[in-house]
Formats: sequence, C-alpha cells, structure tokens
Amino acid sequence: MTKKNNQMVLCPICNGNLKITLARGRKSGKPFIMFMCPEDGRHFRGFITHRPFVENVLKKAEAKGQSENGNSKAIPTDNKLLR
Repeated sequence: MTKKNNQMVLCPICNGNLKITLARGRKSGKPFIMFMCPEDGRHFRGFITHRPFVENVLKKAEAKGQSENGNSKAIPTDNKLLR
C-alpha cells in the first residue's frame, strides 16, 4: 500500500510507515534494500536484491546527496556496496 501524496510504504499489519534501509547479505556481502516495520520487525520484512535496481537507487541517492549537501555523506554508503 502506498499513500499517493507522500509515497510512504505502509506495514500491512499495523499501518506504520516501513523503515527503508540499505543492507548487505551476510554470506554474499551483496547490497540490498530492506523494508521493515519499525513497530515490530516480525510484522513485515521485505528485501529487494535485484542488483541493477539497487545500483540505480544508490547512484540516485549519491547524486541527490551531493547536490543537496555538496558531498556524498548524506547517505550511509560507499562505492564498495556496488561491487
């Protein structure tokens, strides 16, 4: 479910806004995007692991962070996640 005005993804159990974070696989070390309910992680946990999509999201986030703050420190990532 998404709200059209602010595009937040909601938890299907409690309707809280899902927390979206960048993470790495434990064994593979590959980057992925994780969606998790902030109220209770057991409500919902979802992952996007499609590498081209994750790389595109990271590039857009880095570009946005650089344009807004003049540096790439706006997101907690580095280029090692793309390898």
